[in-house]
Amino acid sequence: MKISLRPVTIQNLDDVVSLKLLDHQIDFLASNAYSIAEASLNPALRTHAIYGDEQVIGFILYCRPEETDEKPGTFGIWRLMIDADHQGRGYGRQALELVLREICADASAREIHICYKPANEAAKRFYASLGFQEQGIEPDTGEMDAVVSPAGITWSAGTGSA
Repeated sequence: MKISLRPVTIQNLDDVVSLKLLDHQIDFLASNAYSIAEASLNPALRTHAIYGDEQVIGFILYCRPEETDEKPGTFGIWRLMIDADHQGRGYGRQALELVLREICADASAREIHICYKPANEAAKRFYASLGFQEQGIEPDTGEMDAVVSPAGITWSAGTGSA
């Protein structure tokens, strides 16, 4: 299956909103509907539908740096989800690598943050496999913050560097 990122549009909105998580994952992630609403109010947020061939199989949301940021060049991946029926096949890694390439194409990119619930061991292992290193618990959210620099990303075999 060929994985690609495409804009969230009126044509695929229902498919993106209808994506489902496994029952034990529901508390780990905000809904796609909420995330799309949030992005409509914040110009720094970017959304993508994740496609497997011509079918929507996931969603990703990230934040670009803002002028008021304390650390210029800081990006944040706020949401990554793959539909329950498509998990465990490497599609999440492919999609995350695509968005990481998009971020790294921005010359201002210095570091990329991702947060996850500390109890989410699968997320911890997954993000660590890409080079993200834990920085500690965010006091406001209780989530683990992990960071990677563009040069520190561990790309899949055969994909090369950004």
